[in-house]
Amino acid sequence: AVRDEITESIVAAIEPQLYAAENFRARRKPPGSLDAWDLVMRALSHYWRVTRQDNVVAQALLEKAITIDPDYGQALGVLATSYTFSAHMGWADMATAAPIAERAALAAILADSEDPWAHYALGSVYLFSRRFEDSLAEFELALRLNPNFAFSQAFYAVTLCYSGRYEEGDVAIRRALRLSPRDPLAATYYGLGAYIQYAARRYDEAIKLARESLRQRADFVGAHRVLTAASGMAGDRELAVIALQG
Repeated sequence: AVRDEITESIVAAIEPQLYAAENFRARRKPPGSLDAWDLVMRALSHYWRVTRQDNVVAQALLEKAITIDPDYGQALGVLATSYTFSAHMGWADMATAAPIAERAALAAILADSEDPWAHYALGSVYLFSRRFEDSLAEFELALRLNPNFAFSQAFYAVTLCYSGRYEEGDVAIRRALRLSPRDPLAATYYGLGAYIQYAARRYDEAIKLARESLRQRADFVGAHRVLTAASGMAGDRELAVIALQG
């Protein structure tokens, strides 16, 4: 059991670094020789930087990969994810992003039903359209296909929370952080964890996790929201005002 836990932690933690290494390899090739795989690796490297501009660059690279290979499941899945995540981060309007994401996610599953990104992508579409049971089913399938998929684990956690299963959500988000503690998206995971604690009315713990999220990423709007609400509910009006202004 200990061996398996160590193995899964290593696999999940190095995944973003592997994408970065593949991006470096792809950059050494002439632009005209880049194939769909190279383009997806480059796109993932930008995606993991978690900025608005990098997300736009990733989308352009993914569109190019899909032009080369229209049935590339992972390219379609990551493209769908980039749209829902941009809305989650406040970079895009959800009403605009969701239909694009849903089309790409359904195309991804049609192209490759065994790709975890495809099922994660559809799960996130269902999450933001409040189809929680459908969302849970897709995240669970993504995690069966790749148990070390920390990103899917994190959004599975918050979907459990939205379904009223707070304790299970807390276990799931802590697993996501344990799987990938150096993940570029760790700030997001802490923010989701803060929301789960807030929903469970554990306001002091919500404040703690929201602060850690903002320590890692000061521009994460979701963590500011949770910190504002949790400190207000905890009776700390001064902190709530500061968090609201942030």
